[in-house]
Amino acid sequence: MFVYPTSQGELIRAARGTRTQAEFAKLLGCDRSCLSRYEREQLGASPMVISRCLDIVAKSMRSSEETPRPYERALAQARRVVAELERLGDK
Repeated sequence: MFVYPTSQGELIRAARGTRTQAEFAKLLGCDRSCLSRYEREQLGASPMVISRCLDIVAKSMRSSEETPRPYERALAQARRVVAELERLGDK
């Protein structure tokens, strides 16, 4: 059964799955030591990293038969918020 992530570290670990930190860091375009600090919540992840992890978790949830609709809506809302934060950061 899937356990919903409730923190930055849990979200990143859920998105990473069975990949090594080095593999996942390369996928995200960041350093492995940085990813480690994100997972331990010693460093706040960028909106891009959070958004990418939300996408990965949402896609894995869609492939599961037990995907709850409210959770998908919450992930979609979180992606919209992250996209808006990225737009504000570009100004």
